[in-house]
Amino acid sequence: MKKLMLSFLFCSAVVSVMAQKAKVSSAEENLGKKDYDKAKADIDAALQHDKTKDDAKTFYVKGKIYEAIATDKKSLADALTAYEAYKTAIEKNPKLTDMMLEINQRMFNVYATVGNAGYQGLNSQQWDSSFTNFQKAMEISEFYNSKNLTGNIPTDTAMVFYTGYAAQQAGKKDDAFTYLKKAVDLKFKNEPALYVLLAQQYEERQDNANWLKTISDAKAAFPADKRFNDMEMIYYSKTGKTAELLDILEKKVAANPSDFAATLDYAIRVDNVANPRSETGSDLPKPANYDELMTKAETAYKKALELNAEDATANFQLGALYFNRAVVFNKELNNLDSKSQTGPKAKELQAKVEALMGQSLPFFEKADAGFSAKGELEPADKDTYYNCLTALSKIYAIKNQSDKVESTKKKLEALK
Repeated sequence: MKKLMLSFLFCSAVVSVMAQKAKVSSAEENLGKKDYDKAKADIDAALQHDKTKDDAKTFYVKGKIYEAIATDKKSLADALTAYEAYKTAIEKNPKLTDMMLEINQRMFNVYATVGNAGYQGLNSQQWDSSFTNFQKAMEISEFYNSKNLTGNIPTDTAMVFYTGYAAQQAGKKDDAFTYLKKAVDLKFKNEPALYVLLAQQYEERQDNANWLKTISDAKAAFPADKRFNDMEMIYYSKTGKTAELLDILEKKVAANPSDFAATLDYAIRVDNVANPRSETGSDLPKPANYDELMTKAETAYKKALELNAEDATANFQLGALYFNRAVVFNKELNNLDSKSQTGPKAKELQAKVEALMGQSLPFFEKADAGFSAKGELEPADKDTYYNCLTALSKIYAIKNQSDKVESTKKKLEALK
């Protein structure tokens, strides 16, 4: 009688195990029918039973169920559940036969769903969640690729960059720095913003060598993007190396004497070095070689106008050069003591002011005509034109040409 009882108990245990394995099979069948609620109920039952709760196949099927839901509904939460289930299945039995045949595509589906959630956060400017989801997507790919199973998940260099971008926007600068550097190492060159952000990071970290290298790499990758020329100028200015920059630009102009844009760019940069301004726009002390720099700038502006006499910006810049020199002499005149105001020095300075104002006038007038002919102006051109008209109104006022003062004021009003 005892033997019969033992036999009966043994059979009961076998039946119980088979029943739970049947739950795993039933979960797969319901998954095939897209009856996700029943599939989840079955797999939950299998995961609660001692005989199947630690089985790799159980977790693999759970991953399949939640992956299918995540893919159908674009559900981040379900994708993350699927990842944890697949991860557990792989760790328990990386050679599970059913899994080996299809795990690469399945893990990619989960990775893509999580990555897309990162892009959605990016588009809606939810920087923290975007960064978190991008990081999670890369964790998924790194985990899977580290297991050396069938196939791998390719590195998405764009995602690496956008992870850094989202981190930067979220104020996570150290994280941003890590991913931005990685994007550069991976040769990602689809977004100039990568180099803008990384250069700013190197600037803040006072890593001048990498700051300049990043700008140089950016100029090579995006030659039409003027931001990097400006950043280069800032670098040389902030590091006190403007002479090196001007030397580079001089050589560029010499090698391309018919390049109007390069010539004008050089002239403007020399002019800016001669007339430095603070970040708030106020004048800073003139450099010791001010006269030399102004002569170089004047020569370059004239060369630019030889190449393109009608260009409004070039005409404005040369007019502004003469006008600004007149302003310098006028300040010197105003700083004379009362006794000297009627002396020979005052007369000399007054003559210089008037002569330079006269020199600037035809260039400002040509710039006025050029900007007027353009119709709708870009913001940068609009600012330049505003400065041009402001200078013209002052010159006309000095010359007592009231009719021209009024017409210029009307143009200024229309420009606002």
